[in-house]
Order: sequence, then C-alpha cells, then structure tokens
Amino acid sequence: MPARVWILWLLFLVRGAFYCSLLPLWEGWDEYAHVAFIQHWITAGTLPRPTDGVSRELDESMRLAPLPAELRWIGPPYLTHEQWWRLGEAERAQRRNALRTLPPEWAGQPALHKFDAYEAQQPPLYYWLMSIPARAAAGWPLEERVRLLRWLSVLLASLALPFTWLAARETLAEKLRLIPVALLAVAPGFAIDVSRVANDALLIPAAAAFLWLLARKRTSAAPGVALGLAILAKASGLALFPAIVLLWFRKARRELAAAVVIALAIGGWWYAGNLLAGRSLTGWILDKGLASTFQGIRQINWLSALDVEAKTFLWFGGWSFLTLKSWMYRVPEALALAALAALALRRPARLAAPLVVMLAASVAFSWGILVCFAAQGVPNLPGWYMWPFAPALGILFTAGLARGASMLVIVLALLDVYGAGAVMAPYYAGLQLHNHASFALMPQALVRLEIAWPLFVAWLAATLAIPVLILANRRNVVT
Repeated sequence: MPARVWILWLLFLVRGAFYCSLLPLWEGWDEYAHVAFIQHWITAGTLPRPTDGVSRELDESMRLAPLPAELRWIGPPYLTHEQWWRLGEAERAQRRNALRTLPPEWAGQPALHKFDAYEAQQPPLYYWLMSIPARAAAGWPLEERVRLLRWLSVLLASLALPFTWLAARETLAEKLRLIPVALLAVAPGFAIDVSRVANDALLIPAAAAFLWLLARKRTSAAPGVALGLAILAKASGLALFPAIVLLWFRKARRELAAAVVIALAIGGWWYAGNLLAGRSLTGWILDKGLASTFQGIRQINWLSALDVEAKTFLWFGGWSFLTLKSWMYRVPEALALAALAALALRRPARLAAPLVVMLAASVAFSWGILVCFAAQGVPNLPGWYMWPFAPALGILFTAGLARGASMLVIVLALLDVYGAGAVMAPYYAGLQLHNHASFALMPQALVRLEIAWPLFVAWLAATLAIPVLILANRRNVVT
C-alpha cells in the first residue's frame, strides 16, 4: 500500500483514541448491553438470552455514572449528564470514587435492578473476540476495561481503511483512490460509531473486505470468508448476500456456490438456531414477521426518514442524541446529492460492486424502517447502521465528484472539530445544556473530563491533517 494510506490509517487511530476518551462511560449507543453480552459469556460460558439481566457491576456503574439523555426514562438514582452535574462537588467525587472501586467480582453477580441484556439478539463473533482481552483484564476497574475494549474496537474497525483502498484500486482511477480512505478516516460519524464497545467494529471491516474481494477482476470463493465473518458479526451483514448473487449469478456460478457454502458454514448455524428456537431469522427482537409490516410503505414519510438517516449517519453525538445546527448537515448532503447526480450522468465503468452493495444495503435498510414502524410506530432507522456500507458509498461519491470529493473531506473535518469541540465535550462536562455549542468551554471541559491535553492536540492535528494530505495529493497528481 502507498505510504499515504498508512498515514491515513495512523491518523484515524489517533482520532479514535481521542473519541474513546471523550465519550463518557455508556455514552456509546447501547454500549452497556454489548458489555453485558461479553460479561455473560465470560461468567456463564453460554450465549445470553434477550431476557437475561445485566451484572451487578453494570447496574451499579449506571447508578453512579452520568447517563446519556436517552436513558432518562430510568429515573433517580440513575442520572443523566445534566442531572449528574447538578449534584454537589462532594457527591460527584463520592460517585466517581465508588465507580472506580467497584469490586470486579460483581461482574459475575446478577444486578439488583433488572436491565435487559437486549443485545443478546446479536450474533456472537465480536463478543467472543472481545472476551479474550476482557478476561485478561478482569481485575481492572470497570472504566479501564471498557476503555480497553473501545481501543481494541477502534483498532479492529480501522482495518476497513486498507480494505477500502484495495477496493478503490479496483474501481477508481489512480488519482482518486486515496479519497475514499480519507473520507472514512475523517468522518465523525464513523469515529463515534466504532469508539464504543459494539459489534459494528467487526462488521465494518468484514464488509469492506467483502467489497474488495467482490470488486476484483478475477473471481474466487474468497468473498465467502468475508461474508461469513460479516453475518456472524451482525445480522445486517445478510444484506451483502444479494450483492454477490446479482454480480456472479451469470458469470461465476461455481465460485458463487462455493462462496455461499463457505459463508453459511461460518455463520449460518447461528441463523438456523434462531429459526429452530422460534425466533425470526435475524434474531432481531422487533422482527416478528408482522403481517402489517408492508402497510407502512404508504404511511411512512420516506423523505423525512431519509433526512433522519442522513443526519444520524453524518454526525450524531452518542446516546445523548446531540445534534449540530441544521444547516451544517445540508452542506455534505448537497455534495452527496451532487455526487450521485454526476454519477448517474457519467456512468463510470468498474463500479458494479459498490453500486450493487449500496442497492442491497438500501433495500435492507428500508425493510428495517418498515419493521420499526410496524413494531414501534417509529418511521425511521438511525443512519449509523449504514457505516458497514460506507466504503462502497465513499467510492461512489468519489467517482461522482472526482477530485471535487476533496471538498467533502474538508467539510467532514470541520464538522468533526466543531461537533466534538463545541458540542460534545462541553455537554459531557456539564458546562452547557443539550445541543448548545461553545468552543470557549472546550479547555474547561477537557479538565473536567480528565482528557490529557496531548491527546486533544493529537486529535485536532490528525483531523486537520487529513484534508491537508488529500489536497497535497491532489496537487501532486495535477503536477
């Protein structure tokens, strides 16, 4: 790989390390429930059920730590960030100390208050992998264990960058191949998504590897391995199956059959177990095969759903559901629309793989919206579920905008600096209200959140270095 791919990879790791420290305990979407899966596997040696409770350690940590706004329904003594920071300094110090000294053995004891470990609906591969370092660090304080798992998740997810470059090498002109990698490296939504304990960190690089193997000129059964890992990481990996069928059904049926057999051999047993247990194929709690699911096609405002998806894909501040100013989303959205329009006009060659992957992902995502609407009346699905398909999307955007795609890299870098520095950090530090913004509060926020200044400076330098690197590469290509 070119040196600049390695540099972008390193810059992303720096950014990920910062987000691992910036996001408070349990601020990552559903993070406590993902950790509950790992703890259950370590202590019981069996796959958890969705009705299983969390450990006493997790329950007590949620009582002591400030919780994201999405969990405000729990009520006292479980406090959101804003409620927690309204406590007296002595009370906050007492809670911090109690959190740091939670007995590690409580990880194997049932909680006094029941919180469902609902992420038990997930396939097990990610949790098996993370249980290895979690078991080795069993004696560490809980916050340190979670941060270790976050760092390892970022490292695992970062493999998507070299796989994206390999896919870009197969699909884009040489002068454009670095841009999709830069888009992943600088995207705030990607960094926020993988800087938590969650199985997205495994699905995303598996999907990127699948895209690369699918885009290669020569066919083989190798995509079956990546596909098998993807479906054993998360059920949304099933959306990749139609892509390989559509592309290979006519030209490589023998390789297609071999790839499907390999994928099912790796991950199919888990889905078969769901059916034998009377659950849906995916194991998704909401997916009950409701007869009324398709009725939502006419009832859902699909433009509104697409708007929600775009916002929650581009930038969404953790489980507190922080957002940017509305106009800030419109800039990258406009660039994305321009890319798709140009793509439709140019119809560049060699893009069959990313196009079919995104088509399959869009159909799967639309089905997810219908299921959520039928089960809960929610007419949308968060856009962060689309990150496994971001390598394909980045290649398509780059093909549409060509060298103008560097503007999208710049915009994402600016959104990242503003979002983390002016919105997230001050809110998590209790210095401003929900969805307010102030860069002036950033220094005080770093102190309150106990984030080292060198880490902040490294994150800022890494974020700004990515568009500089792309612009420099653009000049070199031109000259």
